[in-house]
Amino acid sequence: MKVLLADDDADLLDVTVYALRREGFDVIVATDGARAIRRWEQDRPDLVILDVNMPQCSGVEVCRRIREVGTTPVILLTGRNGEEEIVEGFGAGADDYVTKPFSPRQLALRIRALWRRAANGAPEPVRELRVGPLVLDAESHDVRLDDRPIQLTPIEFRLLYILAANSGRVVTTPQLVDYAWGYDGGDGTLLKTHVSHIRKKLQLPQGELGEIRAIPRVGYRLTRSAAS
Repeated sequence: MKVLLADDDADLLDVTVYALRREGFDVIVATDGARAIRRWEQDRPDLVILDVNMPQCSGVEVCRRIREVGTTPVILLTGRNGEEEIVEGFGAGADDYVTKPFSPRQLALRIRALWRRAANGAPEPVRELRVGPLVLDAESHDVRLDDRPIQLTPIEFRLLYILAANSGRVVTTPQLVDYAWGYDGGDGTLLKTHVSHIRKKLQLPQGELGEIRAIPRVGYRLTRSAAS
C-alpha cells in the first residue's frame, strides 16, 4: 500500500516514515504543500497524510485540490488545539485526523482502518438504496436527491448509507463509527462534524424525507416525515 506523508517537520517525518515502513507501508514524502500536490499527481498513492500547517500550500488546501478530481482517502495531522482546522479540513473533504503528538502505531492503525473501509470495506447489501427521493448507489457511490447529484466523500457516503439503510431507526454512535472508520471507540466530535457536512450537502426538504436527527447520547436517525 502506497502512502504519501507530507509534513515540514523533518524530525517527525523521519521517525514516522521509518515506523510506517517497518509496518509494511510503501511511504513517499513531501515537505510542503506544493510538493505534496506534485507527488500525489505523479505517484497516485492509495492514501494521503497531510500536516495541516505546511508552507507553500496548507494541508487543508492540498486536500481540497485532491477532492476536486479524486476520492483518495485523506488523514490530517493537527495540533492539540486544532478544532477549527479539523472542521475546515472536513469541509475540504478529509476523512479522518490524528492529533500531534501521536504514536506511529496509532497512525498505522488509522491508516489500515481507513483503507479497509475505502478499498476493501464490507460489501453493501443492496447496490441501489432508495429512501423516498434519496438514491444511493453502493458501487459508484453516486448520490442523488430529487435527481440532484450530491457530492460526498467516501466517509460521508458510508455514514449516509447506513443511516438510509436503517431509515426511521436509530443507529448508535459506535455502530456509525465502526461502519465508517472500522475501529472501535471513535471520536463523537468527528462523527458530529461529518454528519453536519452531510446535512448541509443534502439540504433536506421537509417532504417525504425528513432529516438526520441526533438522538442525544445514543446516535442518529434518518427520519421520514411519517416517522418523525
